[in-house]
Amino acid sequence: METAISQRGVGTGLGLRRFLPLAWRWARLFLCIFIIWAFMFIAAPWVEKMPAVEPIICFIDENYIDAGALYYTEIEEFFEAEIHMENTMNFAPRGHSGSL
Repeated sequence: METAISQRGVGTGLGLRRFLPLAWRWARLFLCIFIIWAFMFIAAPWVEKMPAVEPIICFIDENYIDAGALYYTEIEEFFEAEIHMENTMNFAPRGHSGSL
């Protein structure tokens, strides 16, 4: 016959089973945070100094390109291209209205 205490898991060892997955979840969270931190402050600066990447970064800096802009929408060239695209769509030549 089960009692109310055994139905809740008290005294059956379920408390330890509940704690371990919670501790494992916290450990995974801190591991993910550490991996992100390591990438930002260790791996990325190291890659930035690699001979193949350094000229690209210098070019971006010298030309004042905002590499953080979403799809480069904040760059002047994109703004000009967008105006040209809108003008093309708004002022496109229309077909001849008369019949041949």
